[in-house]
Amino acid sequence: MINSMYYWQKLPFIPWFFIRRLSHMRRRLLSSCFQKNNNNYSKSILAVSFSILLSPTITAAQVNTTNYETEFGQSLEKGLLSGQPLWLDDAKAKFFAIYDPDQTGQPKGGVIILHDASSNPDKPEVIRPLRNILPLHGWASISIQLPYLASIDDYTNQQALINQRINSAANYLQTVGIGNIAILGHGTGAMAATAYLSSQQDASIQAFIAISLGMINKDKKPESITQQIEKITVPILDIYGSNDLPHVTNTAMSRALAAKISSDAVTNSQKIGSYKRSAIAKSSTQNSQGYISYRQIIIEGANHDFSGAAQQLTKRIAGWLERHAKGVTVNASR
Repeated sequence: MINSMYYWQKLPFIPWFFIRRLSHMRRRLLSSCFQKNNNNYSKSILAVSFSILLSPTITAAQVNTTNYETEFGQSLEKGLLSGQPLWLDDAKAKFFAIYDPDQTGQPKGGVIILHDASSNPDKPEVIRPLRNILPLHGWASISIQLPYLASIDDYTNQQALINQRINSAANYLQTVGIGNIAILGHGTGAMAATAYLSSQQDASIQAFIAISLGMINKDKKPESITQQIEKITVPILDIYGSNDLPHVTNTAMSRALAAKISSDAVTNSQKIGSYKRSAIAKSSTQNSQGYISYRQIIIEGANHDFSGAAQQLTKRIAGWLERHAKGVTVNASR
């Protein structure tokens, strides 16, 4: 992905009267384009994001110390059509989140949702359908705003802050009585969740759903996605579309092999921890059986945003949570 901000900073001249007007334009966009009667929600998000990119003095590291993220969260809050708006604390500042409680009366747990780069916790594609539908299956959801990312690579520089926000979301779920927690990430959010799970020892996180998890920094520091997956000791659902981004589809086998290394290490050490809550593969047609610690699913025809495939995506995820986050036994052929 091209870092648009970098190129705007390289421009030799930007009229300062335009910069002054830009601040006013941004506030007008933030205050008006997210109203509930606005049918161009996605276009509004892009317009605001573009206005931020045009500011030559703003860098990814600086955005978290400005009021842009707060303004953006406030605008999302004003236009929210479902869910309960929250302002959580990441030890540096308040950040926006959306909580959707269980709707069944028989709660099974909670899911922390991390959006992709250049996105938000109420994105109409992927994020909103999941946060709305999972509660209908017994899973409360809390979708959190991630720090501003200038590019898909920049999440590594923000990982410590992202970890704080995940912990804050987990703490909130625990305060409302939810101790069985899964973490779900889309795109860059899945990368951030992978890094979190490979380094954190939060016993409340029992499962991981990675949507369109790619491998960008294979040959760079910090450690690669595969190295991180090898350290994860909770059941993983790796789900992506057949028309997903190349760095997602081309690395599917590498992710599966990394997950097998992790599973073998956990099995050999008998420190099965969260695997005890996962389903058990058991079939009369095979000699081996054991905890299903990893499942990879490809949705045919789906792109990175799962356009036209949201129902299939949510159904697959809800089904996986039902079978692998409750400690049930299933047939291995499923």
